[in-house]
Amino acid sequence: MYEIEIMIAISAVLAGWYFVGSYQNRKLTSRAWTAVLEQTERFASKMTVRELGGSAFIAVAEGIRPPFKRLEMAYTSLPREILINYLISKAMGRRDLLTVVGDFTSTPKTEKRLSDIPDLVGRVLKLEISPSRPNLRIIMSLEQLLSNSLEDSLSSVAQLCKSGMC
Repeated sequence: MYEIEIMIAISAVLAGWYFVGSYQNRKLTSRAWTAVLEQTERFASKMTVRELGGSAFIAVAEGIRPPFKRLEMAYTSLPREILINYLISKAMGRRDLLTVVGDFTSTPKTEKRLSDIPDLVGRVLKLEISPSRPNLRIIMSLEQLLSNSLEDSLSSVAQLCKSGMC
């Protein structure tokens, strides 16, 4: 009896949520970009960004200082624009993520994992240093990025490299 009214109400909620979710993603992506710029200024003189909609970006560092030769970052937000996809992603434990890949000026002698660098446990989700390319891979959540974990991670890795690993 009220099927049409229910369908209209559900459609209105989903359409309204699209704009709310889109706004949230743009705001969070902007905060992530600002954090990346602030936390990488010690390691690169300039960052070039390519936006992928309002929910993601790819950044490439230029004017990189040793021990890094290359740093690239990709940020992706949860699909907040589509309520059902967002709720499923949250239920699966997914997060807004920043992935950093890079290479050192000299090849690392050994492999390292997050468990080998106790200072960073809990500050990043994943960290790998490898002799194969890319030499460096760091994955962190938006919350970790906003708490200066990117700068701390890059500093720890640079110190480790300078102390003889590379």
